[in-house]
Amino acid sequence: MTNPNWNSIIVEDDPGESKLLKTMIRQYCPQVKVLTEVTHVSKAVDCIQKLDPNLVFCNVSLSDGSAFEMIDQLDGFTGHLIFLSKSEQFALRAFRYNAFDYLVKPLTPEVLQDVIGRLTVRASQTDSRSEVAVSKAPKFNTILLHAGGMRYVVQIANIIHLEGDGNYSTVYLAGGEKILVSKPLKYFEDILPAKNFYRVHQSHIVNLENVKSVQNGDTQMINLSNGNSTPLSRRKKDTFLAWLARQ
Repeated sequence: MTNPNWNSIIVEDDPGESKLLKTMIRQYCPQVKVLTEVTHVSKAVDCIQKLDPNLVFCNVSLSDGSAFEMIDQLDGFTGHLIFLSKSEQFALRAFRYNAFDYLVKPLTPEVLQDVIGRLTVRASQTDSRSEVAVSKAPKFNTILLHAGGMRYVVQIANIIHLEGDGNYSTVYLAGGEKILVSKPLKYFEDILPAKNFYRVHQSHIVNLENVKSVQNGDTQMINLSNGNSTPLSRRKKDTFLAWLARQ
């Protein structure tokens, strides 16, 4: 059996759902070890701080609060968060809390294997990337871009949006500058903080802090603070508009 490299905690107030998830992890994701299962916000905070897992599965709604209230009480947690819910209602809020993913129940083995596989790939890329690097701190403020023989140190907050074209991405910055990097958009989707950056279309990622408005029409468009606009895909529309409604 593969040695576990993910030490996880399940935060779920439905015993049946918790048992099902634990069973699926044991059968289909041997690289994940479940340290414990908890049902309440207060107990979850205590366990996470004591056991220091690097992965937490947390149901959004709990009997004594929410997963977001749990995260607000954590001090120094640097592990990965996978949110669970029966609807997409809280998806964008979850990504603003830097969730790795948001899974809608009922879960399937295929979905669980996919998310753990992507999580493992991201971890390996974080350790080995060379052309594009971010700081090793849990919360990073800059990103290093290699383009045209130059190295650019870019403030994360100054990125307005990114546009992908095959194996290349254009990074649009505040002030009008843009940098073409030989990396696919998926690469940036994986390394930029999900609480700030959202992939609104197959070819576009936007910085949520720079969204000014959404334009209705046959093709919905997102208007950004630099005057540019990006398309909003039909598949992403509902969760994206739900995020805007909570601002």
